[in-house]
Amino acid sequence: MKIAYFTLITVLKLGASLAAPLPDKIRGVNLGGWLLIEPWITPSLFEQFLGKPNAAVDEFTFCQYLGKSEAYRQLQLHWGTWVTEVDFQKLANYGLNTVRIPYGYWMVDSREDEPYVQGQYPYLRQAVNWAIKYNMHVLLDLHGAPNSQNGFDNSGRVGSIDWPKDPQNIQRTVNVLANVTAEFKNEIEGGNVSIQFLNEPFGVPNTGITLQVLQDFYGQAYTAIHQATGLGYQPLIVGHDGFSFFNEMGQFLSTMQNTVLDTHIYQVFDENLLKFSQQQHLDMACGEKQKMGNSPIRTVVGEWSLATTDCTPWLNGFQKGARYDGTYLTSSPVCPGCTCKDEGNVSTFNSAYRVFLRQYAEKQMDAYEASYGWIFWNFKAENAPQWNYIQGVEEGWIPNPPTNRLDRC
Repeated sequence: MKIAYFTLITVLKLGASLAAPLPDKIRGVNLGGWLLIEPWITPSLFEQFLGKPNAAVDEFTFCQYLGKSEAYRQLQLHWGTWVTEVDFQKLANYGLNTVRIPYGYWMVDSREDEPYVQGQYPYLRQAVNWAIKYNMHVLLDLHGAPNSQNGFDNSGRVGSIDWPKDPQNIQRTVNVLANVTAEFKNEIEGGNVSIQFLNEPFGVPNTGITLQVLQDFYGQAYTAIHQATGLGYQPLIVGHDGFSFFNEMGQFLSTMQNTVLDTHIYQVFDENLLKFSQQQHLDMACGEKQKMGNSPIRTVVGEWSLATTDCTPWLNGFQKGARYDGTYLTSSPVCPGCTCKDEGNVSTFNSAYRVFLRQYAEKQMDAYEASYGWIFWNFKAENAPQWNYIQGVEEGWIPNPPTNRLDRC
């Protein structure tokens, strides 16, 4: 497979390069919680499991406990309502040029012994058509791989990270990418759609996801994507840094044609960061500007938010609390005496906090545009204002358009 990969690289470098037209700077949002559900984004889907002995914690168990027929009924209703043309119209009017759309491998390849349901493709197709109508670029983001690449609920399956343990898992992932590429071949060639290898493979010690494992997978996937589009054409392809390999993966991807490095920056999933003052959060955001500018390859911050606590209900998992107030498992509170009570109640946000949110948004935008740009997580959420781009614009703490910034690093 490595031979095929390097042979293809050579051919593409020697042959005609027809790269698709793309935004000079990516300014976008994720359409998360849609084709791959997460409890904290749409808690209304998971509240039915409260008090039940079999509580669904992800899409795998959601489908498993409801059964395929009922799961399909509920998810089909969700697919048809969570993302609408009105959302695309709003996002375009807000000056955004990109949407990143997460999906799970089961949209393409769901086996009989897996509880997932299918039917997402027509909704994804409709979303791509809406994006084209409103002059927005689409990044198709494989968010969940077979047997999970990170063990998070955002992979569709909480628990162990078994993806790297079986070559069949990796081959299935490559096949899914080839299928999706072929499905949207015309849109890719038209410059409307690009492809992400895989969201957040958890490249930390003892997961089995080493730099070499990721590089081998990216090489196989790169070849498969190019074979699906045809030689001589250069689709934009995005690779995540695996959390641990920013520079190494940037150097690796730079050997390929028309690739972009993806990194995700949050300041809420670490107890030390949760102790930061507002000024420290702003300073850390601006500290990323040099890193972005010095990246060995075009780099997009594919996920970020305005949250500075982990108080959003179920952000850390279904029915799990927050480190911030000490309700997460048996942890001690990061902020003794603090409460998460009004975290989602915008009516309690005073003017000083609203000013901070605006500064935090603008400084992050400025820092991340030192390279290729940013994609906010998320376009909306049911009860998480700091993760809701549309609500942020409506409330005034996200600039409209995003270039209308008063605060810079």
